[in-house]
This record gives sequence, C-alpha cells and structure tokens, in this order.
Amino acid sequence: MAHQPLDDLELETLEDFLDSDLVHEECQNFVMAHGFLTALAICPKLISESDWLPVVFEETPKYENDKQEKQMAQYLTRLFTDIQKELESEEGFLLPCEIEMGKSADELSELQEWATGFMEGVFMTEAQWFESEKEEIVAELLLPVMVASDLFDDKEVLEIRASDKLTASCIAQIPEVVTDLFLVLRTEPEKKPMPKKAPYKGNNNKKKKAK
Repeated sequence: MAHQPLDDLELETLEDFLDSDLVHEECQNFVMAHGFLTALAICPKLISESDWLPVVFEETPKYENDKQEKQMAQYLTRLFTDIQKELESEEGFLLPCEIEMGKSADELSELQEWATGFMEGVFMTEAQWFESEKEEIVAELLLPVMVASDLFDDKEVLEIRASDKLTASCIAQIPEVVTDLFLVLRTEPEKKPMPKKAPYKGNNNKKKKAK
C-alpha cells in the first residue's frame, strides 16, 4: 500500500492530541516529536515503533477509545515516514517552526523544542551516530542543533550563545545540517576500484643457452 502523507487536518489532530490532557505532562509536543523522529530517520539503524513510541508519550496516554489509540500511533508512524521521504528527496529540509531562539532563558522557542527532541533521538541511538571515521564530522555538523537545544555547556557552545549574532548565524544552518547529517550517516562512501594487476610477462632476462 502506497504511503499517504499526513494532510493538514491530520497534522492538526495529532498536534492537538499531544498538547491535550490525555497525555503525560512530559509527553513530547508536536514540534519536539518532529525533531525526535527526524534524528531517528537520520540514524543508520532502523528503530522500531515499539521502541520510540513510548519515548514520545513518556507514559501511555489516557485514550478515549481503541480507535483513538490506533489513530495516534498511525499518525506518528506516518509522520516518521513523511520525514524519511523528505530527507531522501533532493529538496531542502523544512523545519516545522521558525528558526529563532526564545527571547529569554525562561522562554523556549519552538526551535529550541525541536532541537531538544532531535538531541533526544541522538542520545537514544548514540552508538550509531558516533562510530569509526564519521565521528568527528558528525560532531561538527551537530553543533548548530546543540546550540539551539540549550542542553550543553561546552565552551564552544557557550561562546556562540554569548553572541546573538553568532547564535543567529549558527542556527540558520540547521536545515542544511540536517540534510548533511543524513548524507553522512545514510550513504556509503564510494569504494575505490581495485588496481588492476599488470599482466605477467615472465622473466625476459633468461640467460641464453650455451651453444
């Protein structure tokens, strides 16, 4: 069966449910869940719905009925597939929020929520993100998301956050960085062809037989 992207009404229904009293107070809202699922879509190891769905909800929601339970699980699974397909396309990645930080330390912007969800996805699958020769470039690419999340107190992050201009310049890279991370982690490096062996010509310096 062909994948059916979520339409505007379905997106609104999912967003309202994640903000409702039916879910735990620590449940991810829609923007956080989008960031979380984006990280899982980038991860080279496929994570099953049964593993990531409880992380989104924190605790099992108080569903009104079985139909609603199946519907919400289906909507989140389809959102995950929507994100996968967007990453695989040649078009630029679009965030579901404005690329801006909160006006104060107590006021989180939607971008900060998205980045927090993204980093939660990274932490959940950390071994697959930081392995072998890709570790350094992945860490470098993650910097703008780390800055936006406000979860880190690394020297480099703090230096960027100390300047509004540097922060704005850094977080503006996030859409491009998401695409780059997908390419780094989900595509295999080109294998160099094996050098061709020179044909064996034998020993041309054989001594002539004595007459």
